[in-house]
Amino acid sequence: MSGEEDAKGSGEGVEDTHEAIMGATYHALCKHGYAHLTMQDIADEFDKSRPLLHYHYDTKDELMLAFVDNMIGWVGGQLAQSDTEDPLDRMEAYIDGFVIDPGEEDRETFALALLELRVQAVHNDEFRSRLSRHYENNVGTIADIIADGVEAGVFRAVDPDEVGEFIYTSLVGARMYQVTMGAQHASRRMRDALAEFVVDDLLVDGRTTGEYSGEGW
Repeated sequence: MSGEEDAKGSGEGVEDTHEAIMGATYHALCKHGYAHLTMQDIADEFDKSRPLLHYHYDTKDELMLAFVDNMIGWVGGQLAQSDTEDPLDRMEAYIDGFVIDPGEEDRETFALALLELRVQAVHNDEFRSRLSRHYENNVGTIADIIADGVEAGVFRAVDPDEVGEFIYTSLVGARMYQVTMGAQHASRRMRDALAEFVVDDLLVDGRTTGEYSGEGW
């Protein structure tokens, strides 16, 4: 088998290879963060050959740009797999996705890696462009949930984009506070505060979230 054939994956589907590389990148980021991450770290998480990884991506930054592209739409994609169309349940699933509980070290490291990528965006137009799209997509996902809830008569008539941005930035800010300053449960406290906001300012039909127990509102 030639080196090029090995690099291409010996006939394996390009999409499968891409998913495997993105998975390896995710696991490497969870372990090492962004600043000290190397291509070798990613290769160590990749269950195929290192030449195959380098065949597709020459540098860490090139791979990181592809990884951010892959993240765009992930939240919406996960929600699309939900069995429920109820706007309140979908909102709960969205908000729960940002909660990091003590002991979830991989998720903490990954959240820090995302913060490091955002710092890179200050001086890197390509990172900024992709992360802006990621931000807009995540705001758009919750805005769509709110708009559907307004149309269904579950939520009051509010501006979905404004409220969606409020919810998303609140969650991201609390998560960053938690992982950078050691503020345990900050993301959960924000999650519970947003539950109260939903009851007081969004719901129209008398439903309540109750005290959040981890099993649903």
